[in-house]
Amino acid sequence: MISLRTATASSLAILFTGIAIVVGATSYFSTMRESGDFLDLQQRQIARYVGDLTFIAPGEAALPPHDSEDDYVIEVTYTDGRPSKTSDSSVVIPDQPATGFSDFSDGRGEWRVFSLVTPERTVQVAQQVVVRRELAADAAARAILPFLVAIPLSWLLVALVTSRIFRNLERLGDEIAHKATTKAVPLDLANMPREVWPFVRSMNELISRLGIALRRQQMFLSDAAHELRTPLSALTLQIGNLSQNRGADLEERLADLRAGARRVSALTDKLLKISRYEGQQAVSPPAWLDLSDVVKDVVSTLLASAEDKQIDLGFSGLAEDARVFVDLDDLRTLCEALIDNAVRYSRHGGSVDMTVTGGMSPSLTIADDGPGVAPEELPRLTERFFRGSSGGEGTGLGLAIVQAICVRHSLSLDLQNREGGGFLVRVGFPSPAIQDRLR
Repeated sequence: MISLRTATASSLAILFTGIAIVVGATSYFSTMRESGDFLDLQQRQIARYVGDLTFIAPGEAALPPHDSEDDYVIEVTYTDGRPSKTSDSSVVIPDQPATGFSDFSDGRGEWRVFSLVTPERTVQVAQQVVVRRELAADAAARAILPFLVAIPLSWLLVALVTSRIFRNLERLGDEIAHKATTKAVPLDLANMPREVWPFVRSMNELISRLGIALRRQQMFLSDAAHELRTPLSALTLQIGNLSQNRGADLEERLADLRAGARRVSALTDKLLKISRYEGQQAVSPPAWLDLSDVVKDVVSTLLASAEDKQIDLGFSGLAEDARVFVDLDDLRTLCEALIDNAVRYSRHGGSVDMTVTGGMSPSLTIADDGPGVAPEELPRLTERFFRGSSGGEGTGLGLAIVQAICVRHSLSLDLQNREGGGFLVRVGFPSPAIQDRLR
């Protein structure tokens, strides 16, 4: 594949060469025409001012060396019967009846003649056509000589300029590569040509996103290592105890081991989800969904855990026209995280009420009667691994996942304590008209 530098240099060289050829050809033919006009003017001037052809002898005249074929042939004829005079008797110029230019041919070649006819005499000035052509061609060649010199010079200039331009771009590329492998620092526009500013701005945006992705990756790896260390250590300890002591409490120890394995599995699953959602990795394309149907389906999967705590899991309102345009997997994950949180933090024998509204403002509201959250902790609830002072066995990732899904689909998330105790979560969806424009 041809390089951009070679393509640019070749294109500019061809362009400049084409311009030089066109301008040179125009100058050549223009000079040829002007030279012919100039020689015609000379013949007219000679005819006007010629005398009676009384010449100084060649030996007495200081004439520079020249080709005699370049000389004009002048002939004067008189109307009063005097003999005609000529500068070269070997050339016979045909008489012309009127003033003007004409052409004739003899044994020496083609001639161009200007005849000046007056009542007293006729003056004819002749010049060989080949001489005229040589003079015109010589003048035209001198006219195009600068263009012939300019063509290779333009190639050299194009090569130097493109080399310098692309050297700067290569330096920019090296700087980008260096920054990409060391730290995500934006490029300085002050040292860049204005023409590449849009490109550099785009690269800065890319570097910024790369920096965010790297920080998220580092945070994810750090958090994952930290959060997995404790349950894995507990599992290792329990397995060691089982290998040394196989007493009557074996089933109890196995139950603890299974619970620990479930916690590790749940934590791993949520870590993968938060990584996927924060990385903006789409699983499936969005589609029009019935919010009420999805919420009912999720509730059916969580009934067992609610019954274990004797929690009344039900609906305060269920709209039939709650249509939302989201990813089904994302919506299920969001509903599972919110309802599971409400069940987990509700008091034993309490209740969790869900409300689905439709129309122009679809929303999902989940209210529990748990202990609520300290006011100063509300802004931190969507941080990863933040559990707050209420305790519980959660991973601290549920609301972080919910927040990432809300950002992806332009949903609103409202977290607040209920008056009289408990906690309330409300997720607002864009109106159907707005969702149509977002498609």
